[in-house]
Parts: sequence; C-alpha cells; structure tokens
Amino acid sequence: MKKLFSFISMFCMSMIVFAQSSMLATLSHNGEISTFYGATALRDAHIAADHGDIITLSSGSFTATDIKKAVTIRGAGMSVDTVANTFPTIITGNFNINIPDTVNQRLTMEGLYHNHDIYVAGTLKNALFLKNRFHNFPYYSPYSRLKNVTFIHCKVTKTLYLPSESSVSCINCYIKDADSASPTTSNFEFSNCLIVQEDCALNSITSSNYSNCIIYYKGPYTSSNDEIGSSCTAFNCVGKNLAGEDIFKNLPNTTNKKIEELNSLFRTYTGSYNDDETFELTDSAKTQYLGTDGTEVGIYGGNLPFDPTPTNPQIKKCNVASKSTADGKLSVDIEVSVAN
Repeated sequence: MKKLFSFISMFCMSMIVFAQSSMLATLSHNGEISTFYGATALRDAHIAADHGDIITLSSGSFTATDIKKAVTIRGAGMSVDTVANTFPTIITGNFNINIPDTVNQRLTMEGLYHNHDIYVAGTLKNALFLKNRFHNFPYYSPYSRLKNVTFIHCKVTKTLYLPSESSVSCINCYIKDADSASPTTSNFEFSNCLIVQEDCALNSITSSNYSNCIIYYKGPYTSSNDEIGSSCTAFNCVGKNLAGEDIFKNLPNTTNKKIEELNSLFRTYTGSYNDDETFELTDSAKTQYLGTDGTEVGIYGGNLPFDPTPTNPQIKKCNVASKSTADGKLSVDIEVSVAN
C-alpha cells in the first residue's frame, strides 16, 4: 500500500510540474493552429508542416530534427532575459538543412540557442537567420551551397564556412572563424560585425567586403595569413592582430584603423568568448571609431543595433491542467508576448 501511495504521489507531482510549465510547439497552417508537447515537439511539428508554415517554440530544450521544409521557426530567444523573465529556446544535437532549391518559400529561424553542428546539404537559398546563437556551420560536401543567406543579430561561436558558389550577408553579428572555399565564387558581406579569426587564417576570407566592422586576428598563423587579402574591400573598420601589424595594408583606402589593444575598444571583452559577453564599446571608442554612417563600429552601430530580443511573438507560459473536466475537455493556459 505504501508503494502504491508513493507511486501515486510521484505521478501527481510530475503532473503538477507539467501543469505549471510545458514545453510546446505550435504549428500555424492555413490559419489553423496545432499544438505539440515535449522535447520532440519541434520534430513533430516539422513532420506535420508544409512549406511556408510557422512553428513557434516555447522556452526549453527541444531535440533537433533535420529541416527539410522551408518553414519559419520562432523561439523565445537565445539567452536569459531577466527583465522580460524569458528563457532561451534550446535545440540539442546536430541537424541537417536540406530543402529542395525548387521551393519558393524561405527558411527563417529566429530566437534559438544551438550548441552543435548544422550541416547544409544541397543548395540553401534566401534563408534568414535572425537573433540566434549558433555554434558551427562546418564544411559538409562539395555540393553544398549557401545562396543569398542572411544572418542578422546572430552569434556564431566556432565556424561559419562558406562553400563554393555561395554568398552570405552578416549584419550586426559576432562571427568566430569565417572561412570561404573559393577565392572567386564565394563572398561574405560583413556589416557592423565583430569577426574573430582564431583557428582560420584571415586571408582565407576572399572576395568579400567589410564595412564598419571590428576584426581581430588571434592565430594560429603569422605573416600574410594575418592580413586581409587584396581581393577584399574594407571601409571604416578597426582591426588588430597578435603581431601588431596593420591587417589593412593590402587595401588601397585609408578609412580603416589599426589598434594596439582590444581593451581600448571594449568595456569587458578581451578576445575570449563567453555567452554572457555583450561586446559593448567603451564610451571613448564609441566616439573615436565611427562607421560610414557616423554611428559606432561593431554590432551596436548602423541601422540595426544588436538586440537579442526576438521580434516575433514568444510563448512565455503554458499551463496545462493535470486532468480533463467531466465532459472530456483539457484546460490549457498559454501566454504569448510580443516585443515592442
């Protein structure tokens, strides 16, 4: 009898926890909303989705699934927000993105935290990654392509690899170790970014443009590997390498500035990444180092200053009753907030 009572108590406690806050995904398809619960909710919603549908995720940790449909995936954010009392939407595990290039809809991912590898198979066209924390976009195959892909307000903490015949725009992003496969057919467009080359040579980024960026080369190569190649352009950027040389010396214009120490730029950042780092400039650096539009260089300058708060509705609360009513109905209380 005691064992039975203990089991019932444990079951009731687990239902209370579930009732207080549940991980869920909602799927919007042709004006109809479907709801999926638990760690596999993203996978289940993706299976049920069609191209162009919207999947909204609550805070919590969801199992990764291969993305084969051009959907919009919205999370609660990439970090903890103590003011708004929101927690991140975490995707666990590696996954592939493999959407047929004949599909006209766009893949959009916003407000997600991911700490594994994302592999692009085939050609990914016109995708938008907004306000995400990613770990690694590694080399996948000679047939991978990224065509007109855009990253806005994102953090990439290991590598963003650009295959041949590819183009990527990074706007107000932190990028560690950008790398490109082809000196003639691959190009990055960096605007108001912080780019840190630690495991890749700086001159491995070819035929690309930097504007209003902060560029830090910290190894492992020396000599010409720590300079921006002459196939690139850069305007109103600030840069440093370990050797103290001018990383812009291969470029013809004089709008870029070499600095000696990162401490003269940032309030706290010294070159070692952590998720809590804000990359804010000192007050003096904000006025000393200006971009082409007169605002500060780096991720808080330009027309789109960095802000990790998702722009789309976020599921802040989902309370599910522990049992249904006498007529078979189950009470679900969902609170959704929208950024100002």
